[in-house]
Amino acid sequence: LIPDHRSIKFLKSAFLNNRDIMPYLDLVSKRPNRRQLGAMNCENGHCLINGRTIKKKVVEENPADMFRFLPPKDKFLKEFRNPCWSAPDGFKQETLFCIPDFFIIGFTKSGTTDLYSILLNHTLISVRDRKEPHFFDRSRRGRSTRMHREITDYPQSFASLVSRGHFRENLVLTYKEVEGTDVLFHGITVDATPSNVWDNEFWEKLHPGYQEPPVTNADTISAVHPGAKLIFLMRDPIDRMKSAYQFFCKAGVYACNLPVTPEKFHELVAQAVGSFNRCLKTNSVRGCTYSTKTHQLATHLYASIYHIYIQDYMRVFPRNQLFFLRFEDYVEDQIGSVNAICEFLGVPKFPDQTLRDYLAENQPKNQKDKRFSIPYVKNETVVMLENFFEPYLRELVDLLGDEKWHWNRPY
Repeated sequence: LIPDHRSIKFLKSAFLNNRDIMPYLDLVSKRPNRRQLGAMNCENGHCLINGRTIKKKVVEENPADMFRFLPPKDKFLKEFRNPCWSAPDGFKQETLFCIPDFFIIGFTKSGTTDLYSILLNHTLISVRDRKEPHFFDRSRRGRSTRMHREITDYPQSFASLVSRGHFRENLVLTYKEVEGTDVLFHGITVDATPSNVWDNEFWEKLHPGYQEPPVTNADTISAVHPGAKLIFLMRDPIDRMKSAYQFFCKAGVYACNLPVTPEKFHELVAQAVGSFNRCLKTNSVRGCTYSTKTHQLATHLYASIYHIYIQDYMRVFPRNQLFFLRFEDYVEDQIGSVNAICEFLGVPKFPDQTLRDYLAENQPKNQKDKRFSIPYVKNETVVMLENFFEPYLRELVDLLGDEKWHWNRPY
């Protein structure tokens, strides 16, 4: 849970004569332990905790320490661009804690791993302890980090999220005095869990009696960090489903009989579409999209109904904190796409030649194994899915205001 002390020793020797930075190196080197928690007062469906007004249902489905350990927004350290604060541990020594500054929020099988790998080469961007912590989608609710695992009695504590990993060392290395600002440490940290956007599974156990989730991951993330920036990568929904079917089979997420074939894919698609349409007879589109009962892992159909999830994030985040990018546009112009994201995040762009060299030396991550590859998708499968997605893609076009989000379906 703490950086290697040899690294801290090196940093302290490097900054020995800098009185501004030494106190922060002391914070980084402390071991997090027991926390002091703030008071909580709830009434009329909302709770007042450490100067934040939060929906009571958001508080109820999260770890007990989350909002009581999170400080008031005006208590974040002004010397850090990334939201960080100091708090006493069990030995009353001040320790540094930080939340993610931005999220690669989704969608699964849409290029998130490749984008993440590129951004980590930026001197001002650092990972926390791994690409996909799965805190906001799963472990905060007491679920395993594996897909489609039910809730247990052991939710992960919020303190483990804000203290785990070596990101604090990386933030300290971004020290630079800039005239006109109090910020000394200019680095930011990322949570790149692409299932954050869609995985609210087993919410029904936390909110019995509801046909739709009263709160989602979007509500929790916005309550923790209302200023967070979120990056959404979306792919042609049928292509994304095909990719997910192949990848999840290889990863053992569901029991698949090899070889994967167009016929097997068609059968699974028909089952998923049928299940969703049966749900619509008694529930709303949003309710069926989030319903754990309709979630067939093999095709991942529900996670391609993009507009439902995006609406929930647009409800709690202003539009200028959301960045939407088509996977196809990213693949066609990676340099332009990455630098547009850097501009969105407020960090310097990569030199074009640096990105060209990187892309020439590195193959995209998560490329499919040909043993698990469908040679083609049957035409009747494509027609079935185009008919299914047509109204939902139209909703996405209206939501984001651009015809490109229809992917020219039908081809």
